Amino acid sequence: MIKYLSSHLYLRSLHVGVACVWAVSSAAFSAQPAKPPQAGAAAAAPAAASTAPAAKPAAPGVPSFADFTQWHRQYLVERGKAVKGAACIRSSSCISDESDYFRHIEAAHNIRKAIEGWAKSGNHDAAYYAGLMSFEEAKRFDEEFRIYAGHKDERYLEAGRKFLEASDRERRKAKELLHPAAYAHRADSCMLMGDILEYEKMGNLESKALVFYYCASREYYIAGHRDQAVRAYTAMLRNGHPQSPMIIEMHARLFSQQPTNLWRPISSPAGASSAAAGKPAQ
Repeated sequence: MIKYLSSHLYLRSLHVGVACVWAVSSAAFSAQPAKPPQAGAAAAAPAAASTAPAAKPAAPGVPSFADFTQWHRQYLVERGKAVKGAACIRSSSCISDESDYFRHIEAAHNIRKAIEGWAKSGNHDAAYYAGLMSFEEAKRFDEEFRIYAGHKDERYLEAGRKFLEASDRERRKAKELLHPAAYAHRADSCMLMGDILEYEKMGNLESKALVFYYCASREYYIAGHRDQAVRAYTAMLRNGHPQSPMIIEMHARLFSQQPTNLWRPISSPAGASSAAAGKPAQ
């Protein structure tokens, strides 16, 4: 137990050290415009996901949705390598120095700050990924909180409270970044905003998430992505009354079909012959 606690305290000291590195790198990073993590990333980026709304061609120098998708993948790769480095530091049998953790976590940090910079400048494509990264970070902090909250040692409980505060801070940040894109009726951002609000309310009926899930379902449906629209509609059912006008509207759009009334004659167009007009509908 003492050995386990000391290893965690040592890792927390590493977090303090990396925070200093982040502060210095962020100051230098904010002094210049946000740039892609790697040159030529746009050329190597895959096509945008089918759920991305059709947008006007980006202005010269403005990244596309595919660029942000590629950078987010690079962010996940660097995060994964940093997790492996942290696990090696905690293990007494793994020979490694702190650089295996620091260089990857700093690279992930710089990518995230670049995307957040574009989001704060009004880029709705960047806003989705910036909000997604903050929400993922909040959920990781919640997992750490549950681990630390299970111990009776006061130092563990204090660490758990710090993780809970960090989770709240990341969720607030995610909502701030997503709001402009969600109110611009961007389907992915609406869906993610709904997920965050539902996560906070833990499935409480009549949650504020209903409005954002409705936005997502409607915009997906209009764009022709019926599967995503149904997924958002299912989330609407978890967060609203079945007789809500928004739920009724999307149910009608997704599932209701007008019956064919074969007995009812169809009005003939103007100028049609009277013989043709008198025929019943086939």
